[in-house]
Amino acid sequence: MIFVLFQVLITVLLSYLQRRAKHQKTTDQIPLGMRFGIVVPVNFISSYSNRWSYGAACGATATTVFLLFHNEYSNYFNFTAPTWAKALVYLLSALEVGLDYYPFFACLSTNNRLIGSTLGFCYSLCWFCVQLADMFECREMNYDSIILILTPIPSLACCLFLMGRFLQILITSVLSIYRQVGIKEEEEPLLPEHLKNYVRHLLKPAPEKDVQTRSIKEKIYKWDDYFKFPTRMIVTAVLCLICLYNFVLVDLLVSPKAVKGLDTWILSTVNISYSDQTKLILYILKECWFYATFPSALTSVIYMLHVLSCYRKDIRKLYRGTSEMDCTGKPPIILAASIRYSGNQIAYLLWGYFLLHIMFFLISLIITFWFVLPIKEGRGMHILQGFGYTVLGIFLMVAVILAQVVAAQFLFLQDKISPTDKSKPLAINNRRGFQNFSYFFMFYSAILGLGSCLLRVIFNVFLGSWLLARIDRPLFPRGFEGADMGYNTWTGMLQVDLYHTHPVVLSFCHHLMHESISRRHHTSPDVLLDCKNRQIRTRWHLAYTLINNPALILNRKRSYCHSISGPQSPDVLQKLLFSALQCTGRKWIIPGKDLENSTPTDLTFQMETVPK
Repeated sequence: MIFVLFQVLITVLLSYLQRRAKHQKTTDQIPLGMRFGIVVPVNFISSYSNRWSYGAACGATATTVFLLFHNEYSNYFNFTAPTWAKALVYLLSALEVGLDYYPFFACLSTNNRLIGSTLGFCYSLCWFCVQLADMFECREMNYDSIILILTPIPSLACCLFLMGRFLQILITSVLSIYRQVGIKEEEEPLLPEHLKNYVRHLLKPAPEKDVQTRSIKEKIYKWDDYFKFPTRMIVTAVLCLICLYNFVLVDLLVSPKAVKGLDTWILSTVNISYSDQTKLILYILKECWFYATFPSALTSVIYMLHVLSCYRKDIRKLYRGTSEMDCTGKPPIILAASIRYSGNQIAYLLWGYFLLHIMFFLISLIITFWFVLPIKEGRGMHILQGFGYTVLGIFLMVAVILAQVVAAQFLFLQDKISPTDKSKPLAINNRRGFQNFSYFFMFYSAILGLGSCLLRVIFNVFLGSWLLARIDRPLFPRGFEGADMGYNTWTGMLQVDLYHTHPVVLSFCHHLMHESISRRHHTSPDVLLDCKNRQIRTRWHLAYTLINNPALILNRKRSYCHSISGPQSPDVLQKLLFSALQCTGRKWIIPGKDLENSTPTDLTFQMETVPK
């Protein structure tokens, strides 16, 4: 309860220091002075500063967020709820987590750096001490206690990072006050520096492509100086990796207990004569499950890093307009999908790890029972013979397919139309032989199709389980991508980032804002800028237009203009021009000559020197 009061106090204080952007008439009766604005905890859309600080703040929440999956986190809603209210309890628990960690983000994003860093440091220190005390509270040193001690270590490390970051901000603020230097508010610029460099790179002429051999490092990941991962992707990656770490530890904690219970149950039901074999099988199952943990965890980590790489690739394609992504969804659905991305990515990564664990477990069982145990029992030649038959069958199947391709290339396709063509045209030659060849291979293709269909099902299940954590790829075939909710969250997030971080659009908006500010503070003796009255400025534009285009006088809404029809001579147009300029309510004088003694040619020449 003390922590709740501390959280509310910090939130209210930072909200009081935050000024509102707009004046509200409803608060005129209360002298707040534009106070109590809304504190933005973190900018998930277009923020590129303080990324690792926000990532550490989310990392501090990782252990608590992971407990939400077990329905174990709730200090205030741990009552026994009916079945229909379970969803409400989950919602309240999630809101409780958000309230507990809100001060971390609010203290990082507030404009008052001195008070925000002080409160943030105190709150991080209190949270670190509470977690540290809970980790070593009354526990005996055994396997379970070691796993439980290792669980909150990433969150503690993130709390230490936040304490150092808040201390740095506090020292910088104090030194600025001591040196009587104004503290600059760290506002997010409209056009960040890396996006500005990206636009400059677009305006440069494209260099000639040199065929160079890339190094192994560049093949894995090529660094891009014109790209920066936004705060949302950094936060999501940190939160996913820490939650995966906790999930692996829980797996290592729960699996031995589950296997031990399974051993007791199976040994009590199996005949005593088969107890040795049963114990061997159970031992193999336990070892295979344990060793399958490491490749599945490593694959999940690689997936998360690969998702970051895919984000850069996809957002770059959207910038260039070369992406094949469907961007025709409704804006509310797209924005809601973007809101769900970070949470969905965590859940998909954990489910992906679980399925990868099962898949690697089955692979290890197949290797153990089909190869390791028979070889250990002295039946290695039988295994080698069976393996040879399998390889021979696969070789024959591939040989038949290659024979069909070779026959199509040399017997049933016409020659090249031009010697410079890369391939033959899709035009059938020797049609009688082709028809006979197709007839006899139709029956073999039926047998071949049975095996290929089975392989298709196996590969589909294998790839579906393998790529479940990759929400950047749809699991459904083309045309049914809309049914994949994970892929929809990915595309929605990309589209929101595209519309709010497009470098060319931001450059255009930045240019317009810069021009608006420069015109507002411009002091040159420009005629248009000196005319503060809208009517005078309108008359100037009218005079300028009529002098350069005297024929437009006939289209004005004047009675003397409508009474004249047909082509007019230059003298008549000059008289109409003088009349129109007099109708503007001001005598216009061109420097160097009198307007009334000038010819239309002189007027046109002179007006070209007038500032536009």
